[in-house]
Amino acid sequence: MHATSSPYYNKALYGLSAIEASIEHLIKQVDYLSADDKKQLIDSCFFAANAHNGQKRRSGEPYICHPIKVAEILANEVRFNLPVLQAAVLHDVIEDTNIEKIQVSTAFSNEVADLVDGVSKLEKDKDVSAQELQARTFHKLVVAMEADPRVVMIKFADRMHNMQTLGALSADKRRRIARETLEVYVPIASRLGMFNFKSELEELAFQHMHPWRYRTIKKLLQNNAAREKAMLDVEQTLHQAFLQENIQVSIHRRSRNLYYMYTKLKKMRFKRRPLERASIPFIIITNSIEDCYRALGLIHQIYTPVFKKLNDYIALPKVNGYQSLHTSVLTEDRRVINLQIRTKAMHTIAESGIIAIWREHNKSENTLGVRKLPPDKSMRRWLGNIKNLGNITTNPVEFYEAVKRDLIGFEMQVLTPKGEPVALPEGATVIDFAYHIHTDIGDHLHSAEVNGVDVPMDFALSHGQTVEIFTNVSAAPSNHWIKSAKTERARTAIRHYLQGADPEFLQKMGQQTLKRYLAHHHVKYRHLDELLQQVAKRYNTSLGELLQRIALYRIPRQAIFDTLKDVASKYGISTTVQIDVINQPGTLAAVTETIAKHSANILRIDFPENMQIDEVTMTFKLHLQHFKQLPPIIDDLTQLSLVKKIKHEETVL
Repeated sequence: MHATSSPYYNKALYGLSAIEASIEHLIKQVDYLSADDKKQLIDSCFFAANAHNGQKRRSGEPYICHPIKVAEILANEVRFNLPVLQAAVLHDVIEDTNIEKIQVSTAFSNEVADLVDGVSKLEKDKDVSAQELQARTFHKLVVAMEADPRVVMIKFADRMHNMQTLGALSADKRRRIARETLEVYVPIASRLGMFNFKSELEELAFQHMHPWRYRTIKKLLQNNAAREKAMLDVEQTLHQAFLQENIQVSIHRRSRNLYYMYTKLKKMRFKRRPLERASIPFIIITNSIEDCYRALGLIHQIYTPVFKKLNDYIALPKVNGYQSLHTSVLTEDRRVINLQIRTKAMHTIAESGIIAIWREHNKSENTLGVRKLPPDKSMRRWLGNIKNLGNITTNPVEFYEAVKRDLIGFEMQVLTPKGEPVALPEGATVIDFAYHIHTDIGDHLHSAEVNGVDVPMDFALSHGQTVEIFTNVSAAPSNHWIKSAKTERARTAIRHYLQGADPEFLQKMGQQTLKRYLAHHHVKYRHLDELLQQVAKRYNTSLGELLQRIALYRIPRQAIFDTLKDVASKYGISTTVQIDVINQPGTLAAVTETIAKHSANILRIDFPENMQIDEVTMTFKLHLQHFKQLPPIIDDLTQLSLVKKIKHEETVL
């Protein structure tokens, strides 16, 4: 198969020899394609080469070598079919050249053009900040991903090769790209179960964000003889035990990238000794599910299991399809060994996640010869939720930040009544679960049962529980749900619903929310509205808008409280303090002296009618210049041995 036979071949291309070498290397990786498909792939390579002609990477090589490498990554990892590989090769032509989508569609197909358009960034606009442009581009990518999840794989392969070749960029640009990789791409890879992608991206990002730390930890791990000896001892012990019990397994050291070790070292405050004693990870691969459980039992006979460290993800798989038995055990010298036990098929999915599912699916074709995506309800729901988040946020930047916050920490799994797993962060509530299923379900959440028992809306869920939601058309979210929800998706959806309410209703809700907060802190203002007018001026907004923002928890209540205290201080503060004391000579003098040394004026003291008992309650009304005077007074009174109890009832302007 000769490249020169392509209708798009151009011997005047910049860096032609490098381009031909890249194409030749790609064609060697796609031995699963037909001869005709390979010819069409070569055509797309030269089509893109002409479009990018004269463009160079910072390394000096022709730019087209990068898209060709992206296609090669997809061929190796997923064995994607021709349209996806063509889209990978062409993924920058709409964004970086004069080629338009219709030209790609005419030359190749609508499918290829849609994939290329999905990956392409938006055009730069001088009136739009770089942050907003990035956010808008991400939203466009999410919409494309939801329509066709193959888009995300092209984007990941693109990011992978960019990270592998960051060395030619400036240090600032390397750090910026590395940070975005850690904040966005790594969490998405984790959500899709793509462990290999996640690990390599993490390590590459760490290398460019903290080069000195990267080199230091790498050197530290290379010179850890004690850890190496411990790993050899465990391997030999397990091999011998499995051989005696006739359990066929392969034992692998589970690699932990340097970024993972860096996070561990941060928790250990960068002490070398704890690293030497850090847990040692292994993977045990068996031939069957039955052997997984046999291996687990044998391991627990050899080593002491660590309490609450056994997880059965075979019986209850993760939402990304991951299955394995997890256990931690102690050796005789008290080292912690972490083991993951799974079958060969499970191991493939554990390493590659959705990639493995697609790779297996792409081995067979339907009767029409067209390879389609396998159904994946959990991923489709997740992508749909992200897309929906874009519909209920007020601007692209808010959407982008909300998605980033919801990309990490979803380690807990609960079940629907049909047994479908749902991933949520630790501490997530019934409210989070309802909005994860669908926005309409959250908006009309009426009641819920967990494991068949009625629970309140703010009930914190635990791993493995079954949750059933009941809705009512007349039910609606309350603003305190925002405080109870743990996911940004739920909080954003609740705010979106409440923003549709009458502004006066929302303002009253904000006022009630603030008053409840003040009452909780035993504070009451006689002229609250007048003070809030002044607070609103400090926030450069109107009183109505301020109250709406309070209702939607867009301003921390503590911040409003602090501003209120500052505004009210110019008028002076009066406060009532009840003190339970031992009734003995000198008590009143000790209390009044303590109050006086803080420059507080005592306006009135009330005594109980019966002063003949051992303990009495005295009530002091004080005048203060500022709220900050009160906490030290309370602290000093508490230190008096004759004081038994203090109650700060309220503070009044």
